[in-house]
Amino acid sequence: MELGVLLAIAIGVILILAQQKRAGGGASTFGYRRKPYLLSKAERSFYGVLTQAVGDKALIFSKVRVADVLAPQKGLNRSNWQQAFNKISAKHVDFLLCDPHDCAVKLAIELDDASHGSAKRQKRDAFLERACESAGLPLLRIRAARGYGVADIRQQVEAVLFPVQYDSSQEKSEQIEGQSVEVTANEQEGANKQIERQVVKPIEAPSGVDVAAQPVARACHQCGE
Repeated sequence: MELGVLLAIAIGVILILAQQKRAGGGASTFGYRRKPYLLSKAERSFYGVLTQAVGDKALIFSKVRVADVLAPQKGLNRSNWQQAFNKISAKHVDFLLCDPHDCAVKLAIELDDASHGSAKRQKRDAFLERACESAGLPLLRIRAARGYGVADIRQQVEAVLFPVQYDSSQEKSEQIEGQSVEVTANEQEGANKQIERQVVKPIEAPSGVDVAAQPVARACHQCGE
């Protein structure tokens, strides 16, 4: 009797497993589906403009996990390190710009749509800003819009990637140019004085030559010269 009950249970388990296998088409019991697009329509629109604005000055990556860009500070004990890591492990940045030569991380970009207006999202955004600031990673926030200006996005990105620095060499160049002009003027003034002295200096007759014996041109019958 017990053998019959065990046999019935075994048959039931086999039937259930067979049914699950047929439902899954022979795949794993973990069922997933593939999303059609990596980026949303708003993100895809901004990505096209960002590509034009950046050009070949940076590599663009999207939906990058924060934990792949930031790491907890060294020197933390295991508990604090794990706690700090857990805060960033499930967060992402919308876009990340890296150096085209060595993939060095340069700039994180967040595209703020309507979802960023919620209290929960604002708390998350505030944490991300503090985390990036502590790590020295610039974070640029751009409000999502129906359209973007390539020049405007380029200006915002380049202001972070290539900050304008005062170049002292330009001032030195201007000083050198001023000195050059001054020297040239002095030389010209000296040359003018030398010319004046040559013009004013009377012409002396060659030594040993009788001036009176030199032929003299006839005077002009009109002016007498």
